[in-house]
Amino acid sequence: MKIIFVCTGNTCRSPVAESIAKSQIAAHDFQSRGLSAFTGSPVSAYSAELIEKHDLPAAGSAALFTAEDIAADLILTMSSSHKAFILSEYPEANVYTLAEYASDSGMDIADPYGGNLADYEQMFTEIRKHIDNLAEKLKPFQ
Repeated sequence: MKIIFVCTGNTCRSPVAESIAKSQIAAHDFQSRGLSAFTGSPVSAYSAELIEKHDLPAAGSAALFTAEDIAADLILTMSSSHKAFILSEYPEANVYTLAEYASDSGMDIADPYGGNLADYEQMFTEIRKHIDNLAEKLKPFQ
């Protein structure tokens, strides 16, 4: 199953989600994208620090979400506004927020961009909780 995590710039939240998912759920292809990404931009310093601190697979550089990405089996966004944008452009996309799909929650994952390490750690903890739930939800598909 191909699963794409989506946030705004693909430098903070979605690369962290991709790294955590790759470390916990080996049976699927996880990627990340940004709706306003500058292709090739590095992962934010704090996200990279947390990925390394937790011995997770390194995230690649930023990539822009494109029409080809709607072919993914599942698209998981960090916020309801990301989901709404994708559905407005691609109504056929199989898209949910990560919290909605994994945890039956309507909560968005706050963007830590421009914040301090504590903001990034809070984002990391939230995403990890949802990825733990996602791992359970995907067990029948492994």
